[in-house]
Amino acid sequence: MSTASKHRMPCPHCGHNMRVRNSQGLTPVYREAIVECRNVECGFRGKAGIEVTNTLTPSDIPNVRVHLPYAPRLIQQMQLDITRPAANDECYEG
Repeated sequence: MSTASKHRMPCPHCGHNMRVRNSQGLTPVYREAIVECRNVECGFRGKAGIEVTNTLTPSDIPNVRVHLPYAPRLIQQMQLDITRPAANDECYEG
């Protein structure tokens, strides 16, 4: 089984795929990486950042040092779920 990433980042100049040459975790939610274009005729190298910005599903083993807000769409859905009556809360007359 391959562990190679299927995620690709195109070069901002020529559009070929870039590869990560080095990366460093600066915080639990942020990493910086040195990326380079795979097109030898281009030769672009740059620094990229990747950040976890929102919670979509809460962790079952949360890190107490990490506080990520819920995604806005998730908050909207939770508000709808709270105000909507449950399907089994109907009043039955017998």
